[in-house]
Amino acid sequence: MNSKERVQIALDHKEPDCVPLFEAWIEKEIIDQISGDPYLTRIHLGMDCLPLGSQPSNTKAYKNGIDEWGRIFKNGHYGGGVVQNYKDLEQYTPPHSHAADWFPEKEIERVKKEYKEEYALFYAWHDCSLGLSYLSMGMDNFFLACYNDLEFVKAVIDRSTLWTQALVEEAVKNEVDFIVLGDDAADNNRPMISLQMFQELILPEYKKITKNCPIPIIWHSDGNIETLLPFIVKAGFSGVHSLEPKAGINLQKIKQIYGTSLVLAGNVDTTHILCQEDLTLVREEVKRTITQGAPGGGYLFSSSNSLYLGHKILAITEMYRFAKKIGKYPIKDARIV
Repeated sequence: MNSKERVQIALDHKEPDCVPLFEAWIEKEIIDQISGDPYLTRIHLGMDCLPLGSQPSNTKAYKNGIDEWGRIFKNGHYGGGVVQNYKDLEQYTPPHSHAADWFPEKEIERVKKEYKEEYALFYAWHDCSLGLSYLSMGMDNFFLACYNDLEFVKAVIDRSTLWTQALVEEAVKNEVDFIVLGDDAADNNRPMISLQMFQELILPEYKKITKNCPIPIIWHSDGNIETLLPFIVKAGFSGVHSLEPKAGINLQKIKQIYGTSLVLAGNVDTTHILCQEDLTLVREEVKRTITQGAPGGGYLFSSSNSLYLGHKILAITEMYRFAKKIGKYPIKDARIV
């Protein structure tokens, strides 16, 4: 069984030969320390999933300045949003044809030629109906406008949804096996908006995104998203990624409730475990997540966010090595070695 087959079986809520290894995002600083190449880095770590698509040169997203959606960046870090009225919204609404720029033809052809038959290819985009909207407006302005100017908020959300749909269409056209859509909707304690508002404003938008998509879409959000998961199921998403333990997400509980309706991905602690080099702690964390999330299939092993600067390469390498060692089906209560 190769990596592509392994992932496809897991996405179908069945048990492959072993737990698929995955990481949605790896920061350049980590990639440079391992191989300098995003594909070779994942292969070196034993992952079964490789990313397709890349950030184009004609965007200021995650660079410097105001990007196409009105988000302000300085040295790659978010610093606010400028969309305050309909004139701004018109100015900061890129054409949907811009979605094709995130799938450069030569690179797509090369990656598919080298990896498509063996590995599961995925496309990951962060900030969709909710996240792209509140970042475009600036978080304070967005949440105040939810009460003071809801019609404008709806217009911004509609813009963000239409953009996400364009990206999804491009990803499908380029033959990825699954998609990850990030839309941070909660902090460590609770969702950013009320459940009623989420149901009224965001759930219908998510349904538009998933409705005609022929491949699985995994929804990503950090934070305590447990109360949002019923909406994620209703929206038609195939899975959920992050499952942040720092935010109180209990993987065993989520597996029991949603394991047959959502593919689960993540839950390895990124704020402590991967920031130190006690490999016993790393192995204990790997054992916990696999024994809680993997039985019955429908689980992709990964961190609960991404691999980023501050993580120890030794801890990252051991995390994936040990996951491959103990992640063979049927899953048992593996002895830590």
